[in-house]
This record gives sequence, structure tokens and C-alpha cells, in this order.
Amino acid sequence: MTQGFTDSLPTELVAHVKAGCGGPGYEWLEKLPALIGGLEDQWSVSVGEPFPGIEFNFVAPAIDRDGKGVVIKIAPPWDPVEIHGEAAYLRLRDGVGSVRLLAEAPESRAIMIEQIFPGRSFVEHFAGRESEAVAPAIDALKIVLRPLPDELTHITPVDSWFDSFRNKFKGSGFPEDYSKKALAIYDGLSDQSGYNFYLHGDYHPGNIVTEGESSYCVIDPKGWAGHIGYEIAVFLNNYHWWQESKADIQHRLEYAVGEFADAFHLSPIEVRQWAYAQMVIGAWWNFADMPELYDGSVVKADVWDV
Repeated sequence: MTQGFTDSLPTELVAHVKAGCGGPGYEWLEKLPALIGGLEDQWSVSVGEPFPGIEFNFVAPAIDRDGKGVVIKIAPPWDPVEIHGEAAYLRLRDGVGSVRLLAEAPESRAIMIEQIFPGRSFVEHFAGRESEAVAPAIDALKIVLRPLPDELTHITPVDSWFDSFRNKFKGSGFPEDYSKKALAIYDGLSDQSGYNFYLHGDYHPGNIVTEGESSYCVIDPKGWAGHIGYEIAVFLNNYHWWQESKADIQHRLEYAVGEFADAFHLSPIEVRQWAYAQMVIGAWWNFADMPELYDGSVVKADVWDV
């Protein structure tokens, strides 16, 4: 029965959990049906089939006792456990520019959030007119961007990720030239005064969704502390992957860089440098955590020409 359930899950979720979590990931997959059942009892909900395309967490629609649609999200045993940071971020936002947190079960690494309608990601909503996503993405980011709160529990500093990268890449087989350049960029930009905020941490076109006819909100935050340049870089790198096959991709990137630079008082070269550094550390995470799935994507950082 458990194997049948695992086979019904999106293949990328299963592959990532097994590759990234090892033995505990296999165990989590085996226990997931019981975990879902326990949350159904705890929260008086009925959980449906998971959303297609999920990769790193179990995410599925559910119906509560009043017949209202909600969403259940359960995290595998990732290290660190990022879903606690997500819950803290959503709790503080309280529905302003973001999906609303309805309940949390820390012991199960699970949260219940409101279901957004129509809930189409920017990737879906702006398909075929991708450049039109830039202005609303900037507007949405301005709404959710906030200073760091006094209570920093479950807030991860971006510094810690780059420090870990610095300490581990040597001798790993990961390209040193890209690593050293990314770290030099980070060291030169990350301490700029007045640019550090409470970040979403995974701000990209797939995590900004439509709410009603003309408004947008964010989903799936990590809740990190760091320079706004990192947040912008996550968007720009995903913006690049979204449409890298376009013949005019360099023009599209130049436009997006200029718009974000103007909106957040950065120079275009600084924005490009941030994008390079974030592309490299993102590739490092794939290389270090799921080596069998790593595809050499670090070379794509060269698109930023810095």
C-alpha cells in the first residue's frame, strides 16, 4: 500500500526526497500516508491529491469542516527544516501580500494555509508575455519587503549559506573559479548599509500567484535575513530559466535588470553580480545535496557577464 502511494506521488518529489534526505527520506515517504491521516484528524480536513509539479514538499488541496478550500504542506526531513521559517514569515505577514497561515503542526513539519484563487503562478499567468511579469513582480516585492523583526527565531541569515559554501567547496570537485568569484562578489556587496531585510528567500515567478483579477501574493517563503540583492537575484535567475530558449533572452534580461535596479536603488552591474553569485550558490546546493541529479548548471552564471 505504501509503495503504491509513493508511486502515485510526482516523480520529482520522490527523486529529490530520496536524493537529498537519504534514509530518513525513504522512511518519510513510507510514513507519509499516516502523517496525512493524522493531520486530517487534527485539523478536521480532507486532503486531496497532491498538486502536480511539486518537487521538495508534499503540497495538496484540502477541504475543511466548513467546506472551504485550504492547502496542506508537509516537509520531508530536510536539514535544515525550512518549513518552520516559512511559518514564521507567513505569521508575521498575516496575509498582507502573502498567503495566510491558518495552522501549524511543528512536530509533523506541516502547515495549513489558505487557498488562493485563481492562484495561477506568474509562469502560467504571463506565459507568452513574460516581460510583462517584471513590473508586478517589483510591486509585489515592495509590498512584502520588511525590516528584520526583533525576534529572529527560525530566520536564516543568507550569510550562513555563503559561509557554509566558503568552508565546503574546496576539494569537492565543484568549480573553484566560479566559487571564488561568487564569494568575492558576495563579500563586496552583502554589507551595504540600508539594504538588509526580512527576505522571502525564494522569490521567483513560480512563487508569485494571482489573487483575484489584478492582485498578486507570494507563496512558499523561506524567511531569510539578507541583502535585497539576493532576493532580486533569485527572481532574475528563475526569470532566465523560464525563457532561456528565447532568441532575445539577453534583451529580456537587460530590461529586467534595469527595472529592478531602478526600483531598489542599485546599479545594474550590482544586480548582475548578485544574480551571478546566487546562480553559483544555487548550483552548489544541487551539487552538494543531490550530486546524482546535478547537471553542471553553474556555467549558466556566465549569462550575467560580470
